Amino acid sequence: MAIFRKIHTSFWGDSFIQDLTPEQKYFFLYLLTNDKTKQCGIYEITLRQMCYDTGYNDETVKKLLDFFISKGKIRYSEKSKEVALSNWLKYNDSTSPKVKSCVNKELEKVKDRLLIQYLYSIDTHTQEEQEEEQEEEQEVILNIPFNDFWVLYDKKVGERKKLEKKWISLTNQDRINIINHIPLYKSAQPEKKFRKDPQTFLNNKSWLDEIIPSKTIESGLNRSKTAYELNIEEQRRKAANIKPTY
Repeated sequence: MAIFRKIHTSFWGDSFIQDLTPEQKYFFLYLLTNDKTKQCGIYEITLRQMCYDTGYNDETVKKLLDFFISKGKIRYSEKSKEVALSNWLKYNDSTSPKVKSCVNKELEKVKDRLLIQYLYSIDTHTQEEQEEEQEEEQEVILNIPFNDFWVLYDKKVGERKKLEKKWISLTNQDRINIINHIPLYKSAQPEKKFRKDPQTFLNNKSWLDEIIPSKTIESGLNRSKTAYELNIEEQRRKAANIKPTY
């Protein structure tokens, strides 16, 4: 199999590339085309080799690696001395059985298995974006924890992780309104099986809906009181020294 690396013509028109310095462009092209690259997009290369090939000193190479890592374009394993190119599959993927066989054999030899997960699981999702999402989740301090909603709503169906993400996205006031609304909603719809699923409740902003009592509750409110209930009320009035009103 011929060994060559193709650079798409759109490379130079990419907004990321256009903003790079000449030094950064040169080094990025080197990472994409040097003789250590593999068909799978992950290859082993030492800092010393990069310095030798590019003519840069150790400090400059480390600075350039850190730059492209911070931009989510590569990941470098200090332990195994391997590079993973994040957009490799976008421009070098192939349906050829021979190429796929080659890729599978190369992946078997990758030392840092996390690089495989990084490249083949999140090739359309940059490392920078992942880190930003993790930081946002860590920084969120909720006025009302999700578990309070989960327990109070008392209909544990649906994917909890998705529900938690939705809960985090709500405003503090929304969460307060939801917690205040749930007891009223449950009173109006005491049958758990007829209540909306939590996902539907949150997605449709059902806490803004008007509370419409069920027929059972309405009939209960309008019915005549039994002799027993009247007797209990009479006893309470006497205990509180309140005159009866009929």
